[in-house]
Amino acid sequence: MLYSYNKDSAERKMMMNNLIRPILLGCVPVAVASLLVTGCQESSAPPVQPTIDPIVQTHYQNTTPEITPPAIVVVSPTAAPTQEDSVAKHEAQVAGSSKTDLSDLPQTPASSKPSTKPKVKAEDAYQQEKPTLMGLKLGTSKTAVLDRFGKAKKQFVMDEDEEAIQVYDFTDFSVGFNKKDTLEFVDVHSTEIDPGLRGLHLGQKAQDAIAILGKPDSNTTYVLSYKSQGTLLKLDIDPGEGTIQSIKLFADH
Repeated sequence: MLYSYNKDSAERKMMMNNLIRPILLGCVPVAVASLLVTGCQESSAPPVQPTIDPIVQTHYQNTTPEITPPAIVVVSPTAAPTQEDSVAKHEAQVAGSSKTDLSDLPQTPASSKPSTKPKVKAEDAYQQEKPTLMGLKLGTSKTAVLDRFGKAKKQFVMDEDEEAIQVYDFTDFSVGFNKKDTLEFVDVHSTEIDPGLRGLHLGQKAQDAIAILGKPDSNTTYVLSYKSQGTLLKLDIDPGEGTIQSIKLFADH
């Protein structure tokens, strides 16, 4: 009888296990599914931002130290000394040194360019006993004249008179030669040349000519003339200004 009871208990226990096992097996998937759903909801939820008190935030912003950018130093290149600076420095040195009196030293003229104008020697200047113009005496050979003054700027023949005259123009003055190739006249027509009349030049007054050359043989409003040794020195005068316009020396026939 005891054996029957134990056998019944074993059968009932086996039946209970068979009933509980399907229930447990059915609950396990449900539990796993619940855990997965809960995990997904937690991962998809937005992260919780920490709440910052506005007062604390304002205090933090106000107490943030300002960062001052480092100062940029621009180095300017040192300018090379100019010529004016050198001259000024030299003048300062000269000013501090002892001065030397240069008044006794010979002074060099500002313009040392040599003049190309012909010069008349003092012994060849005009005189009553030896009348000349440009230091030339009538009757001088053409060769001697050209050797003295060089090549003329222009050359032409003047045949208005009975005897043709060869004219050589040297810009400031001109000379004429007869058929014998001797000097027939001299004509000065520039204020930039010394005609050899003891300092008298074109452009000066008629009174200056009288003061230098003496009393003329002929004195009109237009002409002053001096006769000497078969020659005639003629000075043409501007009647309005009273100045000498031209000077000529030619034979007095």
